[in-house]
Amino acid sequence: MTDDADFVALFREHYNAVRRFIERRVSDREAADDLTMECFEIAWRKRDPREPFGLPWLYRTARNLIANEYRRRDREGALWTHIEDQVRTLSNASEGEMIDRLVDAIRALSEKEREILWLTYWEDLSAAEVGVVVGASAGTVWTRLNRVRAKLRPLLSDGPLSAEEVLDERR
Repeated sequence: MTDDADFVALFREHYNAVRRFIERRVSDREAADDLTMECFEIAWRKRDPREPFGLPWLYRTARNLIANEYRRRDREGALWTHIEDQVRTLSNASEGEMIDRLVDAIRALSEKEREILWLTYWEDLSAAEVGVVVGASAGTVWTRLNRVRAKLRPLLSDGPLSAEEVLDERR
């Protein structure tokens, strides 16, 4: 590719095909969007006018990104197993149902929401420290954490403890 116009043409010509290729292999639309854009970002960085590439190169790059996504999901699954084991170990038998509901409720959160929760309660970081990790201000972290708590509250309100009480007991 000789200039930006060549890349724009490549993007316009192949975006939909790459997006469909990824979407058929990744069940999450948001992840498919992210992976598609990451594929074209890599293409942008690696473009070389002496060795132009087309759809097969984009498919190979997308395939590698999909493999990385599957590995990330496997790691996340292992992390969930570890967290569930840790939460169950810390709880007593009378809290068992509440813990099950808490784990299910946390699984329903977005990845970004879980990250704020994990860093705050399992890693015991302050809002300022969480902010450094996620690239946000301490105030933004507090706002996000309060939103997560608000989401969890109705899911857990039937039990004897509030979501904050269960989470605070783990701190």
